[in-house]
Amino acid sequence: MVRLAVGLAVGLVLTPAVILMVRRSVTRLPRWAVIATAVAVSAAGAAVAVWPPVTIAFGVAFAALAIPAAVVDGLEHRIPDRFSLPLCGAVVVTALAAAVVSNDFGSGLRAVAGGAAWGAALLLSYLMTGQPGPGDVKLAPSVGILLGWFGWPWVLGGLLATYVLTAVMGLVGVLLHRYSFREGQVPMGPSMVTVAFVCGTIAAASG
Repeated sequence: MVRLAVGLAVGLVLTPAVILMVRRSVTRLPRWAVIATAVAVSAAGAAVAVWPPVTIAFGVAFAALAIPAAVVDGLEHRIPDRFSLPLCGAVVVTALAAAVVSNDFGSGLRAVAGGAAWGAALLLSYLMTGQPGPGDVKLAPSVGILLGWFGWPWVLGGLLATYVLTAVMGLVGVLLHRYSFREGQVPMGPSMVTVAFVCGTIAAASG
């Protein structure tokens, strides 16, 4: 409970900075998006607090950079390089540092391989179909690295879950007249980031 409380507090402290980053990246930030961002960052802080200590840096990087990327994608169907590229650099450094600190080079190599797998899968899809967008392709390696640290089942399962969640969110968006499947307007970033946090938390809880 103490770790959850501390994580929630850290999330609350981080929230204004994340909202400011989102505000500077979109033309208009609706009130509901501000509330959703605040809830997401706070929940992420609480979730990451229960992760193994060596992986908490992953969670902090995702809370600070992946959540604003997902919010911008949800609002404007794009992921700015100012979020995806620093995030990728941060998780690569974190994976290598975690491998050294924990003397677990197998997990470190698997994390990098997971990032390469996610990046290759989405890049291939983009080249063949034009979907998902280039921003999603740039975000993919970061998610793959995080899930790769926890194991290959999370890499593969997370990729499948991302596509399923994107389809569900897209269907809801179409029913609400926010998205169009035909025009390829369904953002994938929110699903990717959600899966990263959920899978990371489940993996941590399951040991």
